Amino acid sequence: MELGDSKLRAVRVLGQGTFGRVFLCHQNGVRGQPDRKVCVKRIIVRNPKTELGLIKEEVYIISQLRHPHIVEFLRSFSHAGTVNIVMEYVPNGTLRDVIQQLPSGTGGVHQERLLRYFRDMVVGLEYLHIRCVIHRDIKPENMLLDANDRVKIADFGIANVHAPSTQLQAGMGTPMYMAPEAMSSQGRVDFKSDVWSLGLVLYELCLGRSPFAAFLDKNATPAVLHTVVQTLVRPRLDCQLIRRLYDPVWAQVCELMVVYEQERRICLPDIFHLDARMTVALYKQYFSYSY
Repeated sequence: MELGDSKLRAVRVLGQGTFGRVFLCHQNGVRGQPDRKVCVKRIIVRNPKTELGLIKEEVYIISQLRHPHIVEFLRSFSHAGTVNIVMEYVPNGTLRDVIQQLPSGTGGVHQERLLRYFRDMVVGLEYLHIRCVIHRDIKPENMLLDANDRVKIADFGIANVHAPSTQLQAGMGTPMYMAPEAMSSQGRVDFKSDVWSLGLVLYELCLGRSPFAAFLDKNATPAVLHTVVQTLVRPRLDCQLIRRLYDPVWAQVCELMVVYEQERRICLPDIFHLDARMTVALYKQYFSYSY
């Protein structure tokens, strides 16, 4: 398939959605660099007047990010009514794949692996927040795994540069991972909205399922989802099974992150100080001079 860049040859489709497709591509060497595999997100522009601004915002956001736990932006180009975003190829699937491969009834990932994944996600997400970027769609599908089984955060299609005085658009994101304030037109989405979503990813890594999945069908309306979330999270999310399978700190972290009241939800930097072992792992990664 012709992508509009002679240096790129499409190998296969990695995924697709309403926006277009994501291709695995072979890229001939650029500026003396060796040949490599890359990922190309091809966005079909159906209505330039309304869509181009959002697409340019996504390109701008990811072009400003440089971090070992954020998928690397390489370049972008336009062709035949599409905008193509070229990014590094992350070969080992996603955390969704990891969760789906867990044997049923045996809990989640091993504790050492859990700490490594959580450390990577927290450090990567804090980098975004320091850069004033709210991701708004944190979920297992957007947590990619590289060749070393390290997490890289991807997909900034609905990210927002945070502006304290601006009401961000509600209702954007993946419903099952959306914070309560993001479900409501009256809510104020902020950095803690990403914390809620990350807490739910952690819960799934521990137990292999969402705390809400058993109470919802695939056709559940946002109003039904909101009611289920409110019922199960107030006064607190039930994490007793996590306590039985893991060190108590993991249940504590989930309970502090998945809190209905936004003002009572933990801030991301406070996670660094909840447990000595977690603090060591997070700061060791945070102050690594390899990036």
